[in-house]
Amino acid sequence: MNFLIIIILSAALQPFTPWWVIAIIPFAVLFWRSTRSSQAFWAGFGGVALPWLAYGYYLRFISESTLSDRVAGIFFLPNGILLLLVTALIGGLVGGIAGLSGFWTRQLFRKHPVVVSS
Repeated sequence: MNFLIIIILSAALQPFTPWWVIAIIPFAVLFWRSTRSSQAFWAGFGGVALPWLAYGYYLRFISESTLSDRVAGIFFLPNGILLLLVTALIGGLVGGIAGLSGFWTRQLFRKHPVVVSS
């Protein structure tokens, strides 16, 4: 459920807000509705990476691949698809770490913290 909430909020706010909002959304959602640490990371990762990938593909589609291919050339990447995957990975890592931070911050305020074992 956290995954869907993060996807919906990220997709709704992404076109209108700065990029760093993707860190606030998973932090707030997983602070509010914490689960386990691994689920917090993966919910934040996927909840941010999928909308970034979808929105990037949409922008690639409407520009007929020219814009993303040119930007990929700046970063010495072979094509725009690889650029989309790299940006989705970076966005996912930001979302995952933010979600994990939200989970850990909630653990600080609980009376009986959950012991996380590996």
